[in-house]
Amino acid sequence: MPVPPSQSPPTQKASRFLLQMAGKSGTGKSTIAGPLARTFGAVTLDIDVLKSTALDIGLAWHDAGRIGYEGTWSLAESLLCQGISVIIDSPCRFERIVTEGMAIAKRQSAVYCFVECVLPDTDELRRRLRSRTRRRSQLVDLGVSSPDAPTDSTLAAQVRDQGEGALRTRYPPGPWLQVDTGKDLDRCLALAADYLTRVLGEPAAGEG
Repeated sequence: MPVPPSQSPPTQKASRFLLQMAGKSGTGKSTIAGPLARTFGAVTLDIDVLKSTALDIGLAWHDAGRIGYEGTWSLAESLLCQGISVIIDSPCRFERIVTEGMAIAKRQSAVYCFVECVLPDTDELRRRLRSRTRRRSQLVDLGVSSPDAPTDSTLAAQVRDQGEGALRTRYPPGPWLQVDTGKDLDRCLALAADYLTRVLGEPAAGEG
């Protein structure tokens, strides 16, 4: 179960963190990640930037996906090693995304954090997907994968072969936060910032 900010116990103080922004495409991960990165002095790494670039230079879909994740993890560890906190922006439908992020944070003595964005309003989710500037690897519409995805790798194929559970978010064992991004954006940002502050056990950047 998600731990509300008010129940998230403070842990050891640390100047660096690795935050996994999770949630389905279009739920607002990037919208939340940007302001958090500015507030806490972190760098945001978007999986789709690397994956789409890999597709642009001619890599196959599966190879582009590997570049997206493996490249992002390598960059995350490098940034943490330099003393810079990291926010990873990607869906989190595979256990390895959680375990790899936690392992990187542990190796770099950083705090692992996790925020999931949800949007129960499917009409609003569809509107967001249709109106955004889409990267090549991203969904075209609700439930409609990129044209680059092979037929056996589309969301529809995954649901057909594995059931709806194939699309669910995988969670870490520690405290995490779920944010309904259909509600007021400032409130969502405040909840996420409060969660980070409590998990880190120190004031947010700019606070006395």
